[in-house]
Amino acid sequence: MEILADWIRNTAISNWVNGGPWIWPALETLHFTGLCVLIGGLIVMDLRLIGYRRDLPLRTVHKIMPLVFTGFGINLCTGTLFFVGNPHRYIVNYAFQVKVVLLILAGLNALAFRVFVSPRMQAWNEETASPAVAKIMGCASLALWFGVAIHGRLITFFG
Repeated sequence: MEILADWIRNTAISNWVNGGPWIWPALETLHFTGLCVLIGGLIVMDLRLIGYRRDLPLRTVHKIMPLVFTGFGINLCTGTLFFVGNPHRYIVNYAFQVKVVLLILAGLNALAFRVFVSPRMQAWNEETASPAVAKIMGCASLALWFGVAIHGRLITFFG
């Protein structure tokens, strides 16, 4: 892993990330903004799936998902740049490793939602109660994404 980290650290992208005094703080700001958009949208969607605010149509709430994906895209790009900028720090960092596992689990949860729940939502209305599988996925999504955010913050302390 050390050889891979050395190679990554010597790339042009890594040099760019570390090349100016404002690049890393700008990436941090974008990463935080992306996280707010991502988790903010998921909170609305997941709480509705769990059963909160049943007066809001799930189909309407589901329209937030493009924003959620935008936030995820921002975080994927900025997070990758953080890793490329300082691979030695992240490869050995326990909090980063847990964060990656939680990200993978959150992605699998989202994929399962897309395959098993999302297609059925077209037939739902305001009175439709979320099926148990949707409630479980909503709870799992909230837990996983908050875990991702918490472990992302802990990277600094486990560095």
